[in-house]
Amino acid sequence: MKLFILVLLKFFLISALFIISNGNLHISDSGERSIFLENYSSWLTRVFDQGSQIAGYAINTRWLPQGEINLIS
Repeated sequence: MKLFILVLLKFFLISALFIISNGNLHISDSGERSIFLENYSSWLTRVFDQGSQIAGYAINTRWLPQGEINLIS
């Protein structure tokens, strides 16, 4: 569980660094900090929306085979 949290934390940190570098933002400037927060929050919203769509698709998928199951004994 600790490894999963660490990987998740690294994922969010690296994504924040990508947004900062691609936008050429300077976090020390309050105006650019607000631009970063707006971009990062919209990115997080899209990630969670798409994640919920994927989870919903996986839950609604019929995973069991159709018809009879022949057991070999």
